[in-house]
Amino acid sequence: MYEKIKKEIMLEKHFGCSLEDINRNVIISPIWQLSHFMERAESVIKEFKGWYKGVTLSYKGKPVTVINSGIGAPMTGDCVIALGYSQCENIFFSGSAGAIDEKLNIGDILVCNEAVIGEGFSRYHSGNIYTDCFGNVVSGSEELAQIMIQKAVIAAHSLGVSVHKGRVFSIDSILGENKKSFDYMISKECDAVEMEVSAVFTASKSIGRNAAALIVISDLPLREKSLFEGIEENDELKFKNSSYHLPEILLDSAISI
Repeated sequence: MYEKIKKEIMLEKHFGCSLEDINRNVIISPIWQLSHFMERAESVIKEFKGWYKGVTLSYKGKPVTVINSGIGAPMTGDCVIALGYSQCENIFFSGSAGAIDEKLNIGDILVCNEAVIGEGFSRYHSGNIYTDCFGNVVSGSEELAQIMIQKAVIAAHSLGVSVHKGRVFSIDSILGENKKSFDYMISKECDAVEMEVSAVFTASKSIGRNAAALIVISDLPLREKSLFEGIEENDELKFKNSSYHLPEILLDSAISI
């Protein structure tokens, strides 16, 4: 339906910017603030605002674009699809997740290039709308994942947290996290649950771009440390410390390819 609309118009509507304003390497996040990336930059090349807010900045002499994608699969997935109208080549996604695997703790960093589809967005962009893709595994870029692991390991040592490589389940409903759904996630060999990664990987495949995800563990729902049951002060501090250092990890990753 939208095939005849010029890419310049799509970029203006979605991001409020021109084609040249978006770099080949793009960091997107539903939760991390743009200001935290701007604080690490040498300079801001372009700040833009459309349906999505973003900024292209200079970091260690290289340009990187950072975009706030909004929470959930529909918002973040459409953000990635819209990047298909730009010069973007590599997408570094970052958010938070609840751990399923017992070896993960709050504040740990999980890097993944695999996600299990538990959201509805992917059905529209997987190639056949008549086929239900719920439960399918969708893959991102192993190369980007390895770059993020290398950068995360350096930071994790000083933070006193661990870096893991694994698989996430992307869910549409926080209150859909219950015994049956967690049993299903475990059967799918998922290490954590969040809301966007499978949509990011489906969308990136649809537009022919590379993508990987770096996730901070925010809670442990199977160990009664969920968003509703309360998290101990020490664990909350670990999450905040890891989150604070994420911009450097992501920016260093983005300029390494």
